[in-house]
Amino acid sequence: MLAVNKKLSRRVKLYFSRMEKGDWNALPSLVLHQVFTYLPQKSRRAASSTCKHWRSTLYHPLFWKHYDLNIYIGENSIADIESKVDYAKSHILPLVRSVRLSFDSRSPLCFELATAAINALLDNVLLNNIKVEIEHQHGVFTKDEFIFNGTPEMVYLWSLRNYLEYSILNIAQRRNIEEFSFGYLHFYCWHDLISMLAKHSSHSLKRLELIPLESSLIKELSNNSCFISSTFNNLTLLTNLQKLSLDLNFSTCNLLPALCTMPQLETLVLRVLKKIDVDISDDVWADLKKNCPKLGLRLAIIECKSMVKKLHRKLLMPSMPLTHLKVLFCDMLNVRVLRKLFDYRQTLESLIWVDDRSENPTSLLDGHWPIDRFGGEIESNPLIILSWVCSNLKELVVHGYFMETVDVCGIARLRGTNLKRYELLEEDICFNRAWNVMVYDDVVEDVTKWMGQTWEPLRKRNVFRTHAHYTIHCIADDSTNVN
Repeated sequence: MLAVNKKLSRRVKLYFSRMEKGDWNALPSLVLHQVFTYLPQKSRRAASSTCKHWRSTLYHPLFWKHYDLNIYIGENSIADIESKVDYAKSHILPLVRSVRLSFDSRSPLCFELATAAINALLDNVLLNNIKVEIEHQHGVFTKDEFIFNGTPEMVYLWSLRNYLEYSILNIAQRRNIEEFSFGYLHFYCWHDLISMLAKHSSHSLKRLELIPLESSLIKELSNNSCFISSTFNNLTLLTNLQKLSLDLNFSTCNLLPALCTMPQLETLVLRVLKKIDVDISDDVWADLKKNCPKLGLRLAIIECKSMVKKLHRKLLMPSMPLTHLKVLFCDMLNVRVLRKLFDYRQTLESLIWVDDRSENPTSLLDGHWPIDRFGGEIESNPLIILSWVCSNLKELVVHGYFMETVDVCGIARLRGTNLKRYELLEEDICFNRAWNVMVYDDVVEDVTKWMGQTWEPLRKRNVFRTHAHYTIHCIADDSTNVN
C-alpha cells in the first residue's frame, strides 16, 4: 500500500510540475471533457486542433448528438466532397445519435457517397434518429421503365437507389429507432421498411415520415390484398407513434383505420399528388378522432387541379381534425373549398394557397367572388369570413390571386396579433382600382398596426425560384413546425 501511495504521489507531482510549465496537454481527460461541455460546438472544434489529446476528447458521443451531412458537388471539388464524407464516416457517424443526410440524386457520385455514409451507421449502437433528404427527384418511374427505356446512367442510378434502400433497411433492423424520415424521392420498399420498424422499434418509434409514396410501381403492389393486410397489421404495432407523414393514395387510404391503435398520435401529414379513386368515409375520421384525441391533420394538395375541383365534396369530411391546408400550384382557387373550411372553425390554424401567376377571382371555375363593386351581386371575400369564424387561424398565405386593399387590411383587423404569418404578393394587391382610397404605405401601416409586428407584401421574384423549390420548402415546414 505504501509503494502504491508513493507511486501515485510521484504522478501527482509530475502532473502539477507539467501544468506549472504550461503543458496543457497533461490536462486529465475527465477535466478536459468537463471543460468542453461549456463550449459551443464551433469552439470545441477549434480547441481540438491544439493537440492529439484534445482532438480525441472532441470525439465523445456527448458532443455529437446531432450531425448534418450535406453531399452536393456545386462549387466544391470532388476531392473535397469525398474527403468530407470519409472524415464523417471515420470519426462522427459511428457515434452520433441523430443524423440528417441530404444529397443530390442527379449525381451518381453523391448517391455512392450517401450510401457509404448510411453503411457507416450500421455499427453505431447509439443511433436513434435518421433523416434522409434527396432532392431533384427523377419523377415516377417503374423499374422496367428505368431499365428498358432509360439511359445507361438512369439504369445505374436505379441500381444505386436499390442499394441505398437495402442499406436503410439494414439500419431499420436495429432496435430503439425513435425518428425516421425519408423525403423527396420514392422509397419503393416502404412496406418492408414499416415491417422492419414494427418488428424492431415498435415501442420506441415516435416519428415516421415517408415523403412521397406515390408511384406506378406502388399502385401495382397495392392491389394485392395480402400486401395491404400485412402492412396494416405492422402499422397497428406502432402504438407510440406521435407523428406520421404519408402520401395519400389508394394504399394509404386503406391503411388509415390502422392509426386507431396509436392513442398518442398528434400529427398526421397527408399529401395528395394525384387524383384519388377511393373515398374515405367520415366514419374513418370519426373513429380516428375518438381513438386519437390529440390528433391534428395537415393536408396538402400538390399540383393536382382535378383534386382541388372536388376537394370540398370528395375529401373534406365533417369529422376531419383539419388544422393545416396547403394547396400548391393547382392553377385554381376553389371558393367552395374556402367556404367548406368554415366547418373547421375550431381546429383550422393555417391556410396556404399558392399559384405563381395572378388570377382574376371572377373567372374561377367554382364559386363567385366579384371584385367589381358596381356590377352584379356583391359577395364578401371568403377569406374575410374565414378570418372571422376560425378562432385559431394563425397563418394565412395566398399567392397568385387578386386581393382588394380593404380585404387585406380587414383580415389583419379580424385576426389581430393572433395572426403570426400573413403573406401576400405585392403584385396581387389591387392598388390601382378606381375606388381605392388606400395606397401601398397605408396598407403596410394598417396591417403592421393590427398584427403588432412589421409587415409588408412580398415581391414575386423573391418568392418563386421553381415549383419544386417552393414545394420542398413547404414540406420542410411540416417537419420542423410540429409541436
